[in-house]
Amino acid sequence: MKFSAHYSETRFKALTYGEQIRALNKLILSLEQNLTASEKRSQIIEHILELCLQVEKPLPEKMQFFLKELNPHISSHQLMNKLYFYCDGALRKDSQMALITGKGNFIADPLLRQKAKQITVICDNLRSVFNVGSLFRTSECLGIGKIILCGITPTPEHSNMPKTAMGTEKLVAWKYFSTTSEAIAFSHQEGLYIYALETIDKAKSVFETVYRLPLAIVIGNEALGIEASILELCDEFITLPQLGWKNSLNVGVAAGIVLYQIIFGGFNG
Repeated sequence: MKFSAHYSETRFKALTYGEQIRALNKLILSLEQNLTASEKRSQIIEHILELCLQVEKPLPEKMQFFLKELNPHISSHQLMNKLYFYCDGALRKDSQMALITGKGNFIADPLLRQKAKQITVICDNLRSVFNVGSLFRTSECLGIGKIILCGITPTPEHSNMPKTAMGTEKLVAWKYFSTTSEAIAFSHQEGLYIYALETIDKAKSVFETVYRLPLAIVIGNEALGIEASILELCDEFITLPQLGWKNSLNVGVAAGIVLYQIIFGGFNG
């Protein structure tokens, strides 16, 4: 919950010196929760600077250092650095911060948005809630139609999903099947062409594939990949070319590359 206390001049002056310092400290700490809210952040900074003028004794050294060059127009990045030192490095993790909304390079192209809506991501027994959360974030950014979660894949009901997906699990349509074969059967019934992202000999580069819409991309288990019996149910196989020896690209990263290529690349049927 964001701290939003406001002290009138009379109320603040009535506080003891120790209470004034604690009140200022709370306001300073509340800035971290408002790093992505520029208007609210500026209001809190203005209030802090006004209250500091009413403190009759010297402020603690750490607080004085924090207030140096502080102003309502300071950038969020500069403020974050100030808060880092003020809090001795004990800042929130990125997953605990509010996402910046309405600041992206929003593309209203109806053809691209329609293309993205025709894409489904099928998660085949992914173990990591972090990776699934990453897929939700990528899918929300791209306007992907649906995510299908299969087997042991964590769903939005997982206690850690809000932290890893950062709220996007509420914005992307999803469905759960106990097996990936059921998910593929369902997708075929819906008229989707099924691609499997896997490093097998007959897979074609994601950058050279002509994609058929509507489609679904099957993303495999982080350690084991996609089971052979599941690959047999898919219509086509795609892979990411690599120049290194180790096939260890993160599943969330790999999926993101493929989805961007399908939507913004030039190979679509």
